[in-house]
Amino acid sequence: MRSRPTHRRGLAAVVMLIVLLAVQLLVIGMVLGGSRDQDLTLRRLETVQSFYAAEAGMNMAMRELQEYADEDADGVIGTISDDATDANDPAIGGAQVVVTQTTSNEYTTLTSTGRDGPARREIESTLK
Repeated sequence: MRSRPTHRRGLAAVVMLIVLLAVQLLVIGMVLGGSRDQDLTLRRLETVQSFYAAEAGMNMAMRELQEYADEDADGVIGTISDDATDANDPAIGGAQVVVTQTTSNEYTTLTSTGRDGPARREIESTLK
């Protein structure tokens, strides 16, 4: 008769280990799922910030052209920080922006690039 209670205690320990393992796997799955959602949210935020920085850079460049003044002191009217030095690019909401200008015939094309982390957004505008 003594062997039966010992056998039951052993079975209860095995069942308890299986239950604990299942609970741990559930918790690990929830933590990993949460971290993936957080990473995705961060990437979306960086994308939106880089877009708005590009839009703000375009507005700054258009203002320079309207006022015919080099307001950011990069040496060219209508560009923003177009000096190939990332360190002095203006920061707008945590994202940085560069606006370049190309002219062909009577058209001027402004290209504004906003960047935040790995996210890059570009806006192009052609003026006559």
